[in-house]
Amino acid sequence: MPQQQSDQPRTETVTGPLIHGVHTSVAAFLGDAPGLPGKPAFVRHPLEFLEAFSLRPDVGNAGTAGDAPSFVHDAVLGHFRNGGGGAWVLGTGPDATGVGGERDRVAAYRTALARLERLPEISLVVAPDLWRVAKDAELVAREIAAHCGRTGHRVALLHTRQGLAPADVRARPFGLAEPDARYVAVHYPWVTVTEVGGHERVVPPSGHVSGMYCRTDAEHGVRTPPTGTLVGVVRQERELTEDEEESVSRLGVNCLRLVKGRGVRALSAHTLSADAAWADVGVCRLVNFTRASLERGAPWAAFESNTARLRALIQQAATTFLKGLWRQGVLPGGSADEAFEVVCDDTNNTPEDVARGRVNLDVALAALRPAAFVTFRVRRDIGHSAAI
Repeated sequence: MPQQQSDQPRTETVTGPLIHGVHTSVAAFLGDAPGLPGKPAFVRHPLEFLEAFSLRPDVGNAGTAGDAPSFVHDAVLGHFRNGGGGAWVLGTGPDATGVGGERDRVAAYRTALARLERLPEISLVVAPDLWRVAKDAELVAREIAAHCGRTGHRVALLHTRQGLAPADVRARPFGLAEPDARYVAVHYPWVTVTEVGGHERVVPPSGHVSGMYCRTDAEHGVRTPPTGTLVGVVRQERELTEDEEESVSRLGVNCLRLVKGRGVRALSAHTLSADAAWADVGVCRLVNFTRASLERGAPWAAFESNTARLRALIQQAATTFLKGLWRQGVLPGGSADEAFEVVCDDTNNTPEDVARGRVNLDVALAALRPAAFVTFRVRRDIGHSAAI
């Protein structure tokens, strides 16, 4: 597993077992282009990516005749240029190049996503080639959203199709329902970038956006909504009026805008969720960060006996971790009671759970404002090395 320097808040120093925050800025890029690895490969910087994979936007990317070019090259380099760190890169295999049609391509993405589930550190999933075969883009998007919802600690950065007029942007694109919609952010429109030699190319914004997410994490923390300038972007595909921006934003889609003197900027950070508690990307990612930290932060519990003492230790460790976040201002509230609640005792662990070696930790988090809690459950099987 690659090692990265964490920029997340640290827990307070106390005696007893501790839980430490996980990384929140590890992206994975999925694409159709020939030459991408069939197994996830980690690249630490742009040069390593370019040396490992001979992907050029004008050479060897087109797949079968009539296919659109791949945008993985542009997305990964845009990610690094905007402050993103090391990233996982994964191809969807030969079935995704058009041989066999729509069903094979969707299945290929499903298989690739299953491989990503084995890499718990990933927090962002980017699909630059989502619209390469337009007829199955919605099905692929649903697979990606379901993957992020299933893991419970990832956000998918997706984009609308190229050339889409503001009036044609759909409410809650891709037909996503809850809870998967809360793990997806969509950006509009596409953007123009300049390549070596001055050649301009229109590309999806998602790779540049993922780097901006990582930059925001490093500068302000995971709770801050990721908005700001996209480095390396000349302009957006089409200019939008204020009325058009407002209409698109109301649909849950994040608009990009050229701001004089400040470049092309992401103006908002919304998920596709219709639930107000989950509509803010910052809230979603804070919950994801907390859930992942609690799931993976107590390896010492895996081989303990499932007793009241163990449950008390888990509750103590979770309380210490969350209190540390509250004291640093990550969680709002005038007191710890307004910022979070944790329960891991006989009230939420039945005799059947104990017999099965299962421990439940219920968490209520004031991710948006004091005492307005978002709730979730962390479940661990005692005798195994990872949470469910």
